[in-house]
Amino acid sequence: MKIIYKEGTRKTLAESTGEVRSAVATALELVEGKHGFRTPFEIWRNCKLVITIGHNIYTTFIEIRPPAMAYIKRRSNWHNRYAYYAAGTFRGNNDNAEVELI
Repeated sequence: MKIIYKEGTRKTLAESTGEVRSAVATALELVEGKHGFRTPFEIWRNCKLVITIGHNIYTTFIEIRPPAMAYIKRRSNWHNRYAYYAAGTFRGNNDNAEVELI
């Protein structure tokens, strides 16, 4: 899975709190060797891990996003647009159910 770091309120992880660094490290471990996610309704492949770095855990966002063309091809047939990291797991953005990393 391709990993993309974006600047939020901080430019680097070193400027963030230990809680943020720990969450990012755990998320990176979870997606190692994976390329997408599966929900009860759909399967998304060739995804990217997008990490927006904030100064604390509340301003840091860790998301798995499918490629932009996947939205266009599926049109209205998708249910969860991305998966977000919360409390040690990734969850679907719409139904809040835990997703399976594939």
